[in-house]
Amino acid sequence: MQDPEARVTELFRRHADDIHAYASWRVGRQDAPDVVGEVFLVAWRSLDRIRTGEERAWLFGVARKVVLSRHRQSAASTAVEGRIAREPVGGGRLDDDVALRDHVHRALAALREADREVLITGIWFDLSPAEAAKVLGISRPTYLVRLHRARNRFRAAYESTAPKPTRNPLAV
Repeated sequence: MQDPEARVTELFRRHADDIHAYASWRVGRQDAPDVVGEVFLVAWRSLDRIRTGEERAWLFGVARKVVLSRHRQSAASTAVEGRIAREPVGGGRLDDDVALRDHVHRALAALREADREVLITGIWFDLSPAEAAKVLGISRPTYLVRLHRARNRFRAAYESTAPKPTRNPLAV
C-alpha cells in the first residue's frame, strides 16, 4: 500500500495542471488556485475512495462540484468567454484569428450552459467519454448522446452566426 502523502503528491504532480486549467475556465485564473487547493484537500481526505486508474476523472468530478458550490455561493461570470479570448486560435493572420475566435464565441454564447459544459469538458480538456461522463455525473451513453446533440446545436449556432457578406457601397 502506497504512503498517503506520496499518493497525494503523485496525484498533484500528474493532475494539478489539468485541474488548474479546468478551474481557470470555470472560475477564472484568479480563483483557480483556490479550487485546486480544495480539490486536493478533498483528495487527501478521500484517498481510500479514489480508485486506481480513475484518479483523473475523480479529480475533475471533485473540481466540478467545488466550482458548482462556488457558483451557488456567488454570482460568478462564465469563464468560457475569458478562456476563449485568451487562447490563440490558429496560425493564420491576426484579423482572421480574431474573426474566427469571435465567431466561435458567438456560437458558444448562443448555446445553453449545459451544451457548453458538455462540449468544453470533454473536448477542451481532452477527456475520454468515460472520464467526461464521470466528471459530469452521468453515464457514458448519456454523455455521448448529450455530446452529439451539443455538437449539432453548436454547428447550427456556428452557421447561423456566420458574418453576413456586406454589399460594397462603391459597387454599381
